[in-house]
Amino acid sequence: MNRTTTVEKELIKAILQGEYVAGSQIETERELAAMYELGRPAIREILQRLSHGGWLTLRKGQRAVVNEYWNGGNITTIVDIIEYFDQVPDAFVLYFLELRIALTPQYVQKAVLHNYPKVVGLLAEIDELSDTAEAFASYDWKLQKELARLSKNPLFSLVLNSFESAYVKMAVKYFESSFRREASLHYYNKLLSFALSADDQQAETLSRAMMEKSYDLWKNQLSPDERIGVKFKLNSIH
Repeated sequence: MNRTTTVEKELIKAILQGEYVAGSQIETERELAAMYELGRPAIREILQRLSHGGWLTLRKGQRAVVNEYWNGGNITTIVDIIEYFDQVPDAFVLYFLELRIALTPQYVQKAVLHNYPKVVGLLAEIDELSDTAEAFASYDWKLQKELARLSKNPLFSLVLNSFESAYVKMAVKYFESSFRREASLHYYNKLLSFALSADDQQAETLSRAMMEKSYDLWKNQLSPDERIGVKFKLNSIH
């Protein structure tokens, strides 16, 4: 990891740990350059990346302001948060599963509608799938990326690609349960049968039901405190 990336991660960590609260101002470029022993052009580049990631609002001639990242952030912010944790918080996985309820049925339906033979070929790979969390996570990531691509709507792929560094990390956590692996394998087989008959509507209905089931399976394992969410956990870190 190069020095600018390290400093960028340190600033994100400081925001997540509450050293910089939402609405506060961070040090000037000159002060940050002295703190981190970097040139001002490098600091300026870091601040611009943090601005693009939803962490800061830059103001010409003034100090940058820390955003309320849960409301003012973007997909990059999500990935940064996940990368901050050694272990992805259970509540964050729940948030992601809820997001999939909205997205996945749409690109599954369009993939079957426009490219059902390729969907069949993709799903036929489940015959070689090993019964491990890592194998299921890797396959599911490949499946989602390919289905999004086959949907012919590039925005689905762009959204998923933003999660690339975090998706498998969350998926391994989800697939640690043999019951959830079994439920997913049943889903893959059912989806294969609908792809074989080019039934995109049934594929969409099945996918929505499975995404909702995945959400419920994960939510039911969480304690009431864990269901409060990752926001609470982040705000409690000091």
